[in-house]
Amino acid sequence: MEARNKALTTLRKLDEIMMASLGFEDVAQKVTDAIAYELKFNIGVLALVDEQRGVLRRVAISRTYSTEKGKRLQSSPFEKTEIRLVETRNLGIRAILEKKVYVTSNLYDVLVPAESEETARKIQEIGNIKSSLVYPVSSKGKVIGVMIFSLDKHSKELSIYEMEMMKKLIDVVGIALDNAQVYQQLRDITKQLAQANEKLKQLDKLKDDFVSIASHELRTPMTAIRSYAWMALHRSDIPLSQRLERYLYRTLISTERLINLVNDMLNVSRIESGKIEIDPKPFDIVMLVKEVCEEVKAKADEKKLKLELLGHKVPQVFADPDKVHQVLLNLVGNALKFTYPGGIISIDFFTDGQVVEVSVKDNGAGISQEDLSQLFHKFARLDNSYISLSTSGGTGLGLYISKSLIELMHGRIWVKSKGMDQGSTFTFSLPVVSQEILQHANAFKIESKGEVKSLESVAI
Repeated sequence: MEARNKALTTLRKLDEIMMASLGFEDVAQKVTDAIAYELKFNIGVLALVDEQRGVLRRVAISRTYSTEKGKRLQSSPFEKTEIRLVETRNLGIRAILEKKVYVTSNLYDVLVPAESEETARKIQEIGNIKSSLVYPVSSKGKVIGVMIFSLDKHSKELSIYEMEMMKKLIDVVGIALDNAQVYQQLRDITKQLAQANEKLKQLDKLKDDFVSIASHELRTPMTAIRSYAWMALHRSDIPLSQRLERYLYRTLISTERLINLVNDMLNVSRIESGKIEIDPKPFDIVMLVKEVCEEVKAKADEKKLKLELLGHKVPQVFADPDKVHQVLLNLVGNALKFTYPGGIISIDFFTDGQVVEVSVKDNGAGISQEDLSQLFHKFARLDNSYISLSTSGGTGLGLYISKSLIELMHGRIWVKSKGMDQGSTFTFSLPVVSQEILQHANAFKIESKGEVKSLESVAI
């Protein structure tokens, strides 16, 4: 009954150790201590196989009084003790190879060849050791090491029940070590992922810094080139040949495209890093749409397109007018690019009292159904539909930027199209001004380290 109670107590301790989610080394030490303490063994040792190096390596030894006295007599530190797997004189090696339990009254049998016979005898005497039990430790059907326990009584004094219980306890040790190894691997993987994530954050910051610096440095000379090209084209003090005029015009257009690309990359970087400021306020969105229509009227006339502003009275919205202006320029600019000469672009409004919806509808190129879901992603160039029909190119960032800005202002943006050559309708919504919104205006304001000064109208 006493042996049974000790075994049950030890099993409970081992169960607690397994449930504690400890690292491998902690589990190895705690299970060795638990069995030695609970079963009143003088010394307990756990040694595991290192297949790569071909050795049996000690990983834990019980922190008992006999252990401390015995460690002082060892010729080499316990942590560095290794026994080659070919040393079959050692009972630990034989227990692994033969998968058998060994019992010996001579401590030298488990220390050879790490210690001399004389040292083993002294350790046995000072630790009052009468016998040592050597059990193979298995995990998933494979022997992974041994546990050695030294007692202050002869093996003949141990009952069959005690020997069987010891074997069952060792089986539990194998499970505990296996669980600890899995936990250690998961912890290592988690640590590696955390380190990789931190590295990615650093790289992302470096990318943002590079894009910001490069954009600023590129914009200055490109703006100068655009200005001089425009002056040469429109303010030349000498007559220009048709060929030179064509070259200057192409230079001006290409420079503007490059400036748009640089601006878009800078704006995306600022949006994704949170370095953008949204300053919401009440304003008349119908008046803002009229201003945008006036800005693009010359372009519409050039392409023989009709701009319609459907007159609906809607309440004021609560948003950043500058950012809404940028979104409108993008949507109307896209409609101009992808509508055939003689087409119609109409801008309409709708409100349900909670939000105002602004729709930009054209009867131009249209978008295939399979491409609709890709439009608001970065660099969403749809080679077989909407984007491919543009003669002015694009960065594939315009709608991504528009979507990001609208969502920062607590709105939504979406698109509808029946298919190719069926036209498209882009719609965005913004919150209507209300007393509740005005009272909690700070909740709508987005703090940041900087502000996007301009988002030029670009192709999708």
